[in-house]
Amino acid sequence: MNEIERNRIGPALGKIPSGIFIATGILGGAPVGMLSSFVEQAGFDPPAIMIAVQPGRLLHSAIEETGLFGLNILGEMDQKLMKPFAQSGNSHPFEGLPLTTNSLGLPQLAEALAFLACRVTGHVPTGDHLVYAAEVLDGTLQQAEESPMVRIRRNGFGY
Repeated sequence: MNEIERNRIGPALGKIPSGIFIATGILGGAPVGMLSSFVEQAGFDPPAIMIAVQPGRLLHSAIEETGLFGLNILGEMDQKLMKPFAQSGNSHPFEGLPLTTNSLGLPQLAEALAFLACRVTGHVPTGDHLVYAAEVLDGTLQQAEESPMVRIRRNGFGY
């Protein structure tokens, strides 16, 4: 795509709203997580979502190893939960954040708005990301009074 097309498409593409999530998994017995915004519900029965993950991320390796991931849905007031996962090179983003247990043993942030435990059912390569389809096996609304965090990007060609 040439620069003129990117300059025309980017601002429009960035107007697609998304939530803000901390996607988590287990890699080699240790928790891993990443800030994510490429998530969408994909079905009702069974309940399903899809998430895009860039190969090379630790979460990608965790999903490939276990076929499972957790999705911590952040609320408007969850900046403190987001911050450790937004810091490049932070090798201990879970440090100081309370975790709670779930049926699949995935890292679940106790203070997140909601949590979903998911099992991958398939994936499709989409250029620089893989889109995973996943069945929701467990979940809970943890902060019923809070609204989800929503993000609109300035340009659809960058996070």
